[in-house]
Amino acid sequence: METKNTHKVQRTDNKTPEVLQPLANPVASLTHCLKLLSSEKWESKMEGMRSVQALTQNHPEELLEKLNDVCLAVIAEVSNLRSSVACAAMDTIICLAINMQRAMDTHVERAGHALLLKIAQSSANFFVQKKVNTALEALVKNCSPVQVLNVLVYKGLSHLSAAVRSSTAQKLHLLVDTLGAEAILSTGKSFTESFISAVRKMSLDAAADVRPHGHAILQQLAPYSDFMKLWMETIEEKDRLPLRKILRNATQAVDLEKELRLEALNKF
Repeated sequence: METKNTHKVQRTDNKTPEVLQPLANPVASLTHCLKLLSSEKWESKMEGMRSVQALTQNHPEELLEKLNDVCLAVIAEVSNLRSSVACAAMDTIICLAINMQRAMDTHVERAGHALLLKIAQSSANFFVQKKVNTALEALVKNCSPVQVLNVLVYKGLSHLSAAVRSSTAQKLHLLVDTLGAEAILSTGKSFTESFISAVRKMSLDAAADVRPHGHAILQQLAPYSDFMKLWMETIEEKDRLPLRKILRNATQAVDLEKELRLEALNKF
């Protein structure tokens, strides 16, 4: 069952880092790139991350042997004050997410947290913000939904920065679009309850850029028969009253869309 999304997720430019050629000796390159990443010279760090990108694209099996060390080194550079290095680190995280996928699950929390903090630290730099959001999207689309949800809920939605919460709300919205509303409601009790609690928080957030994503997600979830039961079980009674109008509006929007569809079908 699909419903019209009244507040669309604003996707960033999903252009992936450039396609790189295979390395002549990937095992030796892996050891060397770790040395480069630990260098104090920014040029060496850039070279090291380019090697990691080549390894993810062409030699993922070799990379697995030292994936933990590589991820720790790359993620640490997200906070680098030199924007070129920080952006190279984010490009590398994109490569890692796309090519290593679930092998990255144990690193999602650390990577996601570093990226969210970068949003708070670079609010005035549009280019860096765009790069951060592209990297977060790569995690959402390629890694475990459970790991992604955990970092977004516990590190993002509770952040004091409205920009961080806004980005988090966008990514939670993207998670619904990626998995589908039915999967959100049936992935597992813990996951679903955490997600519904996050939607409650988003819908009542003080920031105007956050609330619409919560309202839109409610509209996507409301048509499913299991939703209201889960909603009543998850949301405490004291929190239902301020959300009642929002939920009613979401339900009415779904009902209206159904009526319009029926009218359109009856015309043929």
